[in-house]
Amino acid sequence: MKLDERRRLHGLSADDLKKELVQAEENLMQFNFDRGLNKNVTSSSLHNTRKMIAILKTLLREKELVAEAGFSNIEEYKKFRAVERSAYKAGK
Repeated sequence: MKLDERRRLHGLSADDLKKELVQAEENLMQFNFDRGLNKNVTSSSLHNTRKMIAILKTLLREKELVAEAGFSNIEEYKKFRAVERSAYKAGK
């Protein structure tokens, strides 16, 4: 996946990510169906689709965690977690 595509995905809302996820899952189902019919399906297309599904699910989960923690964006959440981790390590 190209960096531009990853940045585009990070900028999407949760609803848009869910739509992308549904589309990717439909693509995977179609690839598996075509593979079962011995049509010309490359293993890289299956791999890339599975990878896209994993990325989309990860981004959705990140957005859920940010919303639960009460932060406005992922960068604030990451800074908070870094400070939290360093305080934990200092206390050991």
